[in-house]
Amino acid sequence: MWDRLDLGAWVGIIALVLAVPVGVMSHVLGHRFLLYLEKQKLVRGDRTRQQAVRMYKRIKSFHNGTKDRYAFYLALTGWAIIFTIASATCTVLLVLINPDISYSPPGPLPPSAILLVLAIGFAVFALILMANLFETSRQLARFDDYKAELERQWGPMDED
Repeated sequence: MWDRLDLGAWVGIIALVLAVPVGVMSHVLGHRFLLYLEKQKLVRGDRTRQQAVRMYKRIKSFHNGTKDRYAFYLALTGWAIIFTIASATCTVLLVLINPDISYSPPGPLPPSAILLVLAIGFAVFALILMANLFETSRQLARFDDYKAELERQWGPMDED
């Protein structure tokens, strides 16, 4: 009987025999993978909450006057100015040299392309620092609303 089975029958029998162990293993591994993903989501959420608590404590210390907010403002503004000047310098240098940004992949990057990337990078850092400055001053001006919003999202903040 076994010698009269064609190739299709043998493939079917082998698939039937392997289906159960492969299905069980894939179910077990899939379940473990889902548990891992859920754990990572919780870890990421806990990290985000810790970051929110750290920011809240900084804003609260500025609000209560235990830390000097103006020193923080000056540091952020100073770094933003430094990055803005660096971006403007790269832009001026880019205009002064040949602004031809043509690039052929095997060769090295032209200096104008490097200056353009640096100018954009410095400008982005300056904008991020200024946005952080604006957000900090807004949170201080609306401290009660800021605290209520955080407590709505993360629970009581003064317990930590």
